[in-house]
Formats: sequence, structure tokens, C-alpha cells
Amino acid sequence: MIKFNYIFGFLTVISLNFGSCSSDDTTDSDTDTETDTETSTDSGDYLITEAAFNSTSLVSFETVTATLEDGTSAECFQLTFSSNPVESGPFCPETINDIGGLGVYDGDTNPGFQVMKAELFNAMEADGYDIVDDEGNINIDDFASGPVDGDLSYCLEAAPDNNLQLTFLIPTTPKLASSNNDIDTIELVGVSIDGAPINGAPPSVANPGREKAGNIPSLDPCGGHHDPAGYYHWHFVAETMNQVLEANDIADVSCTLVEQVVDTKLIGFAKDGFPIYAYGVEPDDLDDCGGRTAATTDYPDGTYHYVASNTDAPNVPKCLKGVAASNNFSYQ
Repeated sequence: MIKFNYIFGFLTVISLNFGSCSSDDTTDSDTDTETDTETSTDSGDYLITEAAFNSTSLVSFETVTATLEDGTSAECFQLTFSSNPVESGPFCPETINDIGGLGVYDGDTNPGFQVMKAELFNAMEADGYDIVDDEGNINIDDFASGPVDGDLSYCLEAAPDNNLQLTFLIPTTPKLASSNNDIDTIELVGVSIDGAPINGAPPSVANPGREKAGNIPSLDPCGGHHDPAGYYHWHFVAETMNQVLEANDIADVSCTLVEQVVDTKLIGFAKDGFPIYAYGVEPDDLDDCGGRTAATTDYPDGTYHYVASNTDAPNVPKCLKGVAASNNFSYQ
């Protein structure tokens, strides 16, 4: 039996059994799928190949028969990666006078996507969250230093663990769903070519279900961070992050650890099996999920793929067109 949980202790730990494939809960919208969405290249080859991934982090690449979220059975790729294939940081600043990474605040005072600095922490203090001590130090929880004071609020900065293995189940041939799967907060979107999970929006201090309201997760300037278990994962597509920062009037930090896209780049695959791309110039023909059917260097005959936004925060796909596998992510 394999155990998993989502970022920063936000959800209850769930037991998984690989007899079928599961994901985080999904919510279907009433929007119909696009009729011109293609599920494979004209040559009939799989969209996902072993060569697409970083060989230094890919542990195994296999096919298995698994259950999809619509109850049907299908062939799936079972992909296993070593955790933390990317550099990361900075995250939480040590004092209110320092500048750290990024966060999303949903309180009453100065809400929104912003830098971890004085304006954010002063807003939290104004809203009644005790996150700065009398000497101007930020309360930081790294999930490795023992119990924290339940009366205080914390900037969350989980420590990395390089010994984990992450496993994903993705249909070998994408199957269109009857309606879109709108991506919820922290819901798994897919996997990067380095093997890091790509998730939906990060939680903030007032998200329902938080064990301790007032704790705010920190992201690095490229839009990723570590789960309490230690594995690094993304809440943004990093390859267009600097365009997103500029669009949101953020100039204090920039993404320097990931090369920014100039033309187009395959950055990973959604959990429904369709590719995810970063574009230097965002196309103007994207559908409601941020996808389009077009030829790329990787798919010269053309295929449907999702395109990371160059302006939205977060910039991952808003919804998915296909059916994902059940139990589609686990670690051990």
C-alpha cells in the first residue's frame, strides 16, 4: 500500500492501491469538449514517448492496464521518476525587510499574487494573522523542526527530500471526456519532462479545509516548491514565468533557474495524455482550456496540446479535455 498527500499537509493522507488508477477529486464543468480536438498524431504513434523525458530523473517507463476516472479500462503509461530534479528557491524571507519568493494571499487586505515581502506580511498582520515577531522576524515552518505554535501563523517552506520516487499513470491514447475537468486548487494537472508534478493554484490562508488558517505556502520565483513529503512540484509553467511576473507588475524577483521560452517548447504532459507547451508568444486561437490543435516540432503532423498562459497567475491549463486515470499520482 502506497501513501500520498498533497502540499503542506492540506489534505488528509490517503491510501492508494495500484489495482486501478486515482487522482485528486475532479469537478466537471458543463462546457462541452471541442469537436476538433485530436487524440493522436496522423501516424498513429503515441503522443508520449520515453525520449521526451529527462533521462537523469526517469526511473522507469512502462505500460499497464488501468481504470480511468469514467470507469472504463485503458492502457496507461506508468512513469516513475526520482524526486527533485530541479534547483529551487528562494522561498520565505527571514525578516520583514528581506525579499523571498512568491505567494498568493486571499485575505481582506491587499489580496492577490505577490512577492513574499513586507507588503504581504503587513497585510496579514492587519488581517489578524500573527506571522511577524516583535523583532521583525518571519515565522517559518519547514515541516522538519518539530511542532509549531498553533496560535501563530507561518510562512511554509517545506524541506526537500531527494530519496523519493514519484509515479504517474497517464492514458497512452487520450480519450475525450463528455465535459471539461476544471482544475481545482492544488489538483494534479500533469507531469513535467523532468518528472515534477504540475498542479493547479497553490492554497492560501483562507482556503476551506486548511488545518491552520493563516499559514501561507511560499513559491520560488519560477513558481514551484516542495511538498511536506519533500518532492518538488510546480504551480506554474516556469518557462513563461517572467512574462507572467511582468503582466502582474512584479519586478522584485525573476525566474533565473529555468530558461525562458523564445519560440515553443514541450514542457510536459497533462494527466489526460495531451502535451503541454510553453510559447514565447501566446497564440490567439486557444480554446476554453487554453488548448489548440497545431503542428509543432515534436508533432509535425499536428496534435491537440495545452498552452501555458503568459499572463495568468497561475498559468497552467484552467481545465482538461480528456479523461485521466484513477489513482494517477503516488510517491514512496
